[in-house]
Amino acid sequence: MGQYQDIKELLKPQRSIGASPTLRQRIHAVTSQRRNTIATRWLWSAAAAACLMLTAGAAMLFNGKESIASSRGSECIVYVAGQKASADEALAIAEADVARMEHFMCAVAQQNAAEQEKVNQFMQHKSLEK
Repeated sequence: MGQYQDIKELLKPQRSIGASPTLRQRIHAVTSQRRNTIATRWLWSAAAAACLMLTAGAAMLFNGKESIASSRGSECIVYVAGQKASADEALAIAEADVARMEHFMCAVAQQNAAEQEKVNQFMQHKSLEK
């Protein structure tokens, strides 16, 4: 019976094993930072996709209206802010909108590249610390 108690005592953990509070804080900081980076990346990607869809839709709308109008031999009627506009004015507005969307998409691409560069620098810095 004494040997059994001795073996039982030897098999008990000698100390508690767990992560220190500082390690838990470091892990939490890294995971929350990564979640924010991923969320930001998804947000910019969604905005870029929406702009692409809007651009494609506008191009299809104006190309479709132009071909329908030319096939019927009639003029397309466009209203902008409640006012009747000519085809040339509508085309100018559409081109300006497309130019603004392209500028926005370039800005989004630059922002994504800057964020990716920050992530790469952070990863390189962490790998050099080891």
